[in-house]
Amino acid sequence: MASADDLRFRFVAEGDLTPGDHAAISDLLVVAFPKHADVFRAASCYPAPPDHRLWMEDPSGAIVAHLGFERRLIGVGERDILVAGVGGVATHPGRRGKGLGRRLMAELRRVLTTETSAAFGYLGCREEVVGFYERVGWHRVYRKVREMDLGSMEWTLSEGPTLIMPATKPLSAWPREGTIDLRGMWW
Repeated sequence: MASADDLRFRFVAEGDLTPGDHAAISDLLVVAFPKHADVFRAASCYPAPPDHRLWMEDPSGAIVAHLGFERRLIGVGERDILVAGVGGVATHPGRRGKGLGRRLMAELRRVLTTETSAAFGYLGCREEVVGFYERVGWHRVYRKVREMDLGSMEWTLSEGPTLIMPATKPLSAWPREGTIDLRGMWW
């Protein structure tokens, strides 16, 4: 297995992914999320394709850490905020605990501040991983979130863990109040 120093980052627009890229991403997501293996055997993303992918790969081309993001104008209270909605965050189970997630998030911050116009990264996650994200630069916000439910295709309000990462704007620019309206599905 390659050392962490032998890994390289790739930042690729969704439309530029090759069939081999999709297969390698699916392979990682299947082992990272075994309860959802059937979903990721069929597609390299869920629920919808992101704009871009960012991943770390070893010298053989195997993807060991991955995320996708989509730029979207969301509503926060009365304001419009351009975010990079992040999803599909995964590290290969055999590589966890070795700092790859931290490195991936640092590279995401660099990409968001230099390659996009997104004011913030945006992430919804499970409660048990909030601590990791906070340690690598994300900030939890406690707000209701309006989003399209994938199953019913109806608008819902949720209050699950929501985190933001300052990108082209400082944390102080995030509105202090108001419901977050994703204006679509989560990532």
